[in-house]
Amino acid sequence: AVVSNAEYGTEKREDYCRTMLRVNNEVAYSNYWAAMTVGGYYKSVPEYREILRRIKVGTHPVPMVHSTLLIDLQGENADKLKYYPMDKSYSGPIDDIIHFALHARSIGVPMFLDNENIYGNMLTRGEFNTVSEEIVAWHEYYAEVLLPGVAHLPKSVYLGDKRPAPSKLGFDEVYMINLVRRPERKNRMMALFDMMSIDVNVFNAVDGKQLDDEKLKELNVKQLEGYEDPYLKRSLKLGEIGCFLSHYYIWEEVVAKNYKQVIVLEDDLRFKPNFKSHLAAMMREVQDLEIDWDLIYLSRKILFHQKERWVPLSSRLVLPDYSYWTAGYLLSQSGAKKLLRQEPLSKMMAVDEYLPLMFNKHPNKEWSAHFGPRDLKAYSASPLLAEPQFYIGQKGYLSDTETSEIIDPEILAKQGGRVC
Repeated sequence: AVVSNAEYGTEKREDYCRTMLRVNNEVAYSNYWAAMTVGGYYKSVPEYREILRRIKVGTHPVPMVHSTLLIDLQGENADKLKYYPMDKSYSGPIDDIIHFALHARSIGVPMFLDNENIYGNMLTRGEFNTVSEEIVAWHEYYAEVLLPGVAHLPKSVYLGDKRPAPSKLGFDEVYMINLVRRPERKNRMMALFDMMSIDVNVFNAVDGKQLDDEKLKELNVKQLEGYEDPYLKRSLKLGEIGCFLSHYYIWEEVVAKNYKQVIVLEDDLRFKPNFKSHLAAMMREVQDLEIDWDLIYLSRKILFHQKERWVPLSSRLVLPDYSYWTAGYLLSQSGAKKLLRQEPLSKMMAVDEYLPLMFNKHPNKEWSAHFGPRDLKAYSASPLLAEPQFYIGQKGYLSDTETSEIIDPEILAKQGGRVC
């Protein structure tokens, strides 16, 4: 049996060969066919997307697997598998992968596709004006597939190294927030930035595990009156306070150094394909449309997609509604000032609750009443340009905010109220 799809897994069945390759989620393409015409050509069927998007997970019988195959050479008739020479009786298209699939079928070796595990990544064809552009795109894609704990992957000696010199992509600074006790995340991200030729400033995050009563008093950190996590119905966690402070100190630095615009990134991101070119195109559109902005999301969890609208005349920006996450965003000088002038440390909430509140899209009006004016000019890239490396529930997911301790009730009591 033969199975392949660069993003899926393998079962221990004797005569199967299959591996599914992961591709850009915006591209409906991988290394298998879910159906084939009588003449041996590709046939579009609903099952293709169901397998690709993992709506159906498992081992699937398919007529075609190509590019990456897992073959049990001990299986019956495995020694008869071939691409070339073609069978004398073969009358299908003159194509090696089609001949291989039909030949395998003719000798009783079926193909299967396993989409349960991740086997690798597949580079999809793009539109490039020059070979140099294609090389840059390849380096970006190479960076995207870096695995946790793997600083570098083996690289062909034929690829060369024609990357541009590292830059800040037209911004005053590119910040990457990282906990000192998470060097594996830093190493992965720095390897990624190296491959993408991005000059980044590693900003040491405030570690919630090192916060105590005295430090919180010193900073005048107090939880917003009446605040609780909207879903878990609990007070702030120390990790969430550390996360807020990390972003807050960047906002302060932006103002102190009079930066016009910066990029703020957390250390658990996966950039979408061609991140740099899409970011540059988006910023050209911002300039062409003369958009006055304070904050632009690069990554977020969209909660109310149906409420969001495109920016007039834009093909890359939307007006965001209530959203979660602060994994990646652009911030302007005016935006940093607006976020700071509310003195949010003395009425703290989770930072990804604070941002939508400041552009007046937070559903909790009681919390919103403590802040004003809520006039942050916020936009969002569409499609988003980055996503979390892992989502909740996936193998490898780790959150230093969610696994931290909730605020000590004794601290609240000593401060005379709902204080962090």
